[in-house]
Amino acid sequence: MQIMNISTPKACFSLTLLAWAISGVLNTAHAEGYEIQKANRSGVKSEAWSCKQCQPKTGRQVNVSATLAYNDGEDSRFGNRTGTDKDGLVGAVGADMQYQAESGYQTRLEADKLGFDTGSAKLTTGQPGHYQIQLGYKGLANYQYNQLKSPYLTDNDKMLLPDNWVAGATTHSMPLLQSSLIEQDLSITRNRFNLGGYYAGHISSSSRYKASVNYQHENRSGAKKTSANILTNSVMLAQPINDSTDEVDARVYFGGAGWQAGINSQISQYKNDHQALLWQSAYTPTFGAAYFGQNAVDPDNKAYRIAAEASGGQNGHNILMHAGISNMSQDEAFLPATINGPSPVLPTDNLDAQVDIQDMVLKYSGRITQDLSVQASYNYQDRENKTAQLDFPQVVTDSFYQGTEQNRLHDKRSKQFDLKGKYRLTPSAYAEAGYSRDEIMYSELDRQSIDESGLFAKLSYRYSSAWSAWLKGEVLDRNGSEYDAVTSTQSPSNPWLRKSYLADRKRQKVTLHTDYQTDIGFSVGASLHSIDDDYNHTSVGLTQVSYLGYDVTAQYLISDNLSLNAYLNQDWRDSDQAGSNRFSTPDWYSTAEEKSTLIGAGIAYQNLLDNRLDLGLDYSYSDGQSDTEITYGITSPYGDYYSRKHNINAYAKYKLADSMSLRFDWLFEKYQDANWQNQNTTWDTVPNVLSFGDISHDYNAHYLGLTLSYQM
Repeated sequence: MQIMNISTPKACFSLTLLAWAISGVLNTAHAEGYEIQKANRSGVKSEAWSCKQCQPKTGRQVNVSATLAYNDGEDSRFGNRTGTDKDGLVGAVGADMQYQAESGYQTRLEADKLGFDTGSAKLTTGQPGHYQIQLGYKGLANYQYNQLKSPYLTDNDKMLLPDNWVAGATTHSMPLLQSSLIEQDLSITRNRFNLGGYYAGHISSSSRYKASVNYQHENRSGAKKTSANILTNSVMLAQPINDSTDEVDARVYFGGAGWQAGINSQISQYKNDHQALLWQSAYTPTFGAAYFGQNAVDPDNKAYRIAAEASGGQNGHNILMHAGISNMSQDEAFLPATINGPSPVLPTDNLDAQVDIQDMVLKYSGRITQDLSVQASYNYQDRENKTAQLDFPQVVTDSFYQGTEQNRLHDKRSKQFDLKGKYRLTPSAYAEAGYSRDEIMYSELDRQSIDESGLFAKLSYRYSSAWSAWLKGEVLDRNGSEYDAVTSTQSPSNPWLRKSYLADRKRQKVTLHTDYQTDIGFSVGASLHSIDDDYNHTSVGLTQVSYLGYDVTAQYLISDNLSLNAYLNQDWRDSDQAGSNRFSTPDWYSTAEEKSTLIGAGIAYQNLLDNRLDLGLDYSYSDGQSDTEITYGITSPYGDYYSRKHNINAYAKYKLADSMSLRFDWLFEKYQDANWQNQNTTWDTVPNVLSFGDISHDYNAHYLGLTLSYQM
């Protein structure tokens, strides 16, 4: 009889066989004569000084659980809350099993939601502080859409249409479009496995060491939304995802009284099971025999990093030093420049790309006097692209050749310096101030260097043992070298355009926060924050952004068994932008007003019905919306762009016996969103775009679960 399939995380196993397996695993043999309990302690009178309450629990502790639930998976997005997108009955198991010997050796197995896509399991064994080995699994999932429709079928690296497909010059003239539509599932799941451990010991009575190695393998599968086109005809596709990443992390550290030093290294390798995305065109060819198109996919690549660190401290002064080097490379073979017509000759078979990174960090913190403390840090990073510069043919929309262009090598060098001090004015008040400066140098961008300097000040005051508050203000000023639009491309930037991450900017930030906490179990916190960004030298581009927001949280412990909590958060963001359709000075303007709201409250009541029943209820509401207007002679507002969500989480846990309990969970979610870009559209709304149509969500979903827990 098979207990469980270890290659499949969604395992189900019987309670009897599981208990038998645990018994075999946890009864670990130890070398004779070396356990603490075998030491000769006959002459030791320890009764007077031993702490019986401090002794760790030895022996076995076993908790297992099984869940049976109904999940509403009609819209898969609800699965981001429940951990599974399956519709109907679902099941999962969990466990927390531990064995600890008097010698300090222990083994622990933890499992949660095994059977769901987001299940996890971890087995740890060893003697904490001396050596330990860990084996783990974790599932991750991101569900986007499962109700979109498209006529495309996936066949490994190909996206094909039905055999009887009849092409059309436009989406309106495709006679089999409606009858060929099939559902597309846009979701990505990850299975992450890891194996690692450490060994620690003493070199001498005053120095120690610790060495660790961890290996992680992660594979992804699913599909994501992408687009492809030939000339002016486009299609939306559910691009298949099948890839894996392997990572190794190794560290060795030495330490003693007031110091620590070590070396760490990481290696990462990414492999894509797909070599390209070949897709069949749904349109009548506009030239030649352009029945197919081909898109590139993420190439295989690898990276490594090695770094050294050292830190030390004495008499209230501490120093940290860090230096590292990294290398990223990829040499995947190129695809042909086009599959439609003669393909221009490529200058090489693969890019042979290489990027080197060097970084260094220095940090100091110290207490100068009893009232004054200082912190300083310096960060340096140099990113150099060592890929060869070659002339590559430019093929527009997988169709026609438009000359050659060199690949641009983006280098970046950054230096960051921070200095701040904290001074206690009185026993109830202290002041904090600091200065920061960032210097960044670029290559192959519209600006070669930018500098940003900032100052901040913070005043904190405690009015009483229950009430405290602080106020913080900060100003930053960013400028740089002359703005010179890059011309080494066939698509140069407007010389009047200032890209927001390179443009001059003046920023002002203010935050006010207060806390109130009583000795009767009631506490409340509130903060108000604002940010103003002024892109004072920008004619075309982002010109102004302002943020304003507040949040309030409160908790009330009415009794040892009854507690309440509530929170409220709101933020507003307004931005102004200027644009140009003439590749010159501004001729149109836009304003965007964004607002987000988050409200929630909860209650927990424990030990009802003679300490057998626990109840809990949480509710939250979130609302995000954006309103945009374009002024180009006349003012034209965009359509709806919002998302709204109501969440309810309720549970009841009843203790059937000292070793058994039953828990009921109810999750409810009401979600709705809209995007003016595709709102109320269908697959053929745009004649030259075969789309997914309206991709908005609008659903009410429930999860009802029963979990039986047993303790041995």
